[in-house]
Amino acid sequence: MSTHKILKEFEQVYDETYNLILKYVILKCSNLDDVNDIIQETYMDFYWALKENKKIQDKKAFIIGIAKNKIKKCIKLKNQLKTTSIYQEKSEEEIAVDIDARN
Repeated sequence: MSTHKILKEFEQVYDETYNLILKYVILKCSNLDDVNDIIQETYMDFYWALKENKKIQDKKAFIIGIAKNKIKKCIKLKNQLKTTSIYQEKSEEEIAVDIDARN
């Protein structure tokens, strides 16, 4: 398929599915920055699938599947990044004492 045809098909599917995909991602993900990233990555993956001539029978379902996987990946990454400190935070006074002790 030519680049022009791929872009035309992409734009048509994007216009038809964007609002649905946006609503789906917003419902599953509360952080607006994450929502924007997931939407962008979802449509980039869809574009590359078109460019690679993948046989996609139901484009809407295909895009929702991509978005679903991106959301899962995002949530998994956020859970991995969460850290819980086992130490109590030092007060400013204790930090000042620590700094003075180094000299």
